[in-house]
Amino acid sequence: MKKHFESVFLKDVLKELFSNKINLVFMLLALVISLTALNTIYSLGESAKKQVLDVLANLQFGKDAMLVIAGGGKIVGVTTTRADTMKMKDVEDIEKLEFVRLVSPWARGILEVSYKGFSEKIRIEGVTPSYTIANNWYPKEGRFFNEEDLKTMAKVCVLGAEIPQKLNTKQLIGEKIKIGGEYFEIIGILEPKPSFGHFRHDERILIPLTTAMRRVFNKDHLDAMKILFKENTDVNLAQEAIRNLLRKNHNLYGIQPDDFRLITPDMAIERFTAATRILTVFLLAISVISLVISGVIIMNLMYANIEEKSSVIALRLALGATPSHIIKHYLTIALIIALISGVIGWILSLGLMKLISFFSPLKPLFSWNTFFISLCFSTLTTVIFSLIPAYKATQIEPSILLKSL
Repeated sequence: MKKHFESVFLKDVLKELFSNKINLVFMLLALVISLTALNTIYSLGESAKKQVLDVLANLQFGKDAMLVIAGGGKIVGVTTTRADTMKMKDVEDIEKLEFVRLVSPWARGILEVSYKGFSEKIRIEGVTPSYTIANNWYPKEGRFFNEEDLKTMAKVCVLGAEIPQKLNTKQLIGEKIKIGGEYFEIIGILEPKPSFGHFRHDERILIPLTTAMRRVFNKDHLDAMKILFKENTDVNLAQEAIRNLLRKNHNLYGIQPDDFRLITPDMAIERFTAATRILTVFLLAISVISLVISGVIIMNLMYANIEEKSSVIALRLALGATPSHIIKHYLTIALIIALISGVIGWILSLGLMKLISFFSPLKPLFSWNTFFISLCFSTLTTVIFSLIPAYKATQIEPSILLKSL
């Protein structure tokens, strides 16, 4: 008789699974909604992280690079020390370090920009010719600054890719634009770069560093510099060497705090993702809670199903089915529900991510991780919450129920 139950096992499972289609739909629906939310939130987090990495890679801010920002304190926020101590001497001294490949300094500010009736405050950056190599960023039209422009403090500028749209003019090379009260000749337009959130890389105007410091900002200090290291450089040792050099140049000793910030790619990624991490964890917690609620729904529906099929279960037990057969029967039903809901939840989350991409800069991210996460969570939920009903089914007393037939 046991062999008989084993031979018709799958047939009995499928028959019972589809015998009450309303219960099946509710069980699937409860899981699918929770899994879709869970997968979508996970995918959004991974997509955001990938976009940050792509932006940094596109700007050549990889493992062989580091930023030095003027002023001490946290990575982003109000400085806690003086921010006017970083000078060109620091750049020259860092360039002499044996592990340094290139240094690209800059000074920045927000100034009023005017052109034929257009007027808006725009980010202005004073940079050197090394800026293109340091950031892997070149003009798509015209040219970039050269050493002669730097030496003569030329009043020339290169526009970010989105600036021409603001000016509403197709031909800009050779035109004059007013920046902070001074007229500059437009000599180039940068190729577009990917942005993330409110970091709009293409909404800026570049001018020669010497021009910026002497003629525009009227200051003798830098705001930041980007350092590229040679191959196989130990970044931690390099970071410590640069820190010691800057502290010496700035006359900082003992417990005096740094009046600069050293930022590595890992720190930048952490800064970009930290803001969304708390929200992601919160939303994931809600998704897990909804999965638990889905499990409770499945458990109650299985209780109802077992109650309805109690006479059939009693008959099976009377004919020789063991408790393990009954538990195996209902756990198999749970696994089938888990598989179906896991696949549907994953597919729906991909569709939802595609929809979200139309309204946000985040791109849909296909990942087998989300598929396996979907299957794992659906399996855990259904199996755990099916164990109690399955065990209850084994406690049905065949003799009592058979007498009532």
